[in-house]
Amino acid sequence: MPPVTRLLTSLLTASILTALAFGLLAWRLGYRFDLLPYSVLVAVGVALAMIDLVEQRLPSVLILSGIILVGALLTTSAIQYSRGPDLLRAFAGMAILTMFCLVLALVSGGGLGAGDVKLSALLGLALGWLSWSALVTATLLGWFTAALVWLLLRATRRMPPGSPMPMGPFLLLGALLTTCLMPT
Repeated sequence: MPPVTRLLTSLLTASILTALAFGLLAWRLGYRFDLLPYSVLVAVGVALAMIDLVEQRLPSVLILSGIILVGALLTTSAIQYSRGPDLLRAFAGMAILTMFCLVLALVSGGGLGAGDVKLSALLGLALGWLSWSALVTATLLGWFTAALVWLLLRATRRMPPGSPMPMGPFLLLGALLTTCLMPT
């Protein structure tokens, strides 16, 4: 496939995925203030997933921008709607999930990259705001989906032994599905 066609296909795919995710969020969260931080998460998340699939990296500038924007919007919501405990849980979720992924990255010897650890901070912040069960569910769902895809790719010999598999798209998918489908 020519590079221009590949680029246009990627842009179209990213646009469709973003539109679908925005629609799911609006359906799930309604038109309240919490739609804003999760819309930022989707916009940043789709870009991160596409980059991770193509280049096997997660750019720090996107992740850190997402953390700042989502954090600022959640803080605004906490102040505006007296949701201080939710904000504390969000920051605790960010710290806990980041430490968990950092330990996994150190133990795995390179199987989990620094970008995945930083991404876990963003996801921990957004999922912690919802609940502890959302944080755990999304994390397990992301890892389970990645393991299932890895097994399928290995069984069909479409992924050679030792090839890296990007984790970002699976962690983001787990977060999106949990945010949109888990009852509050």
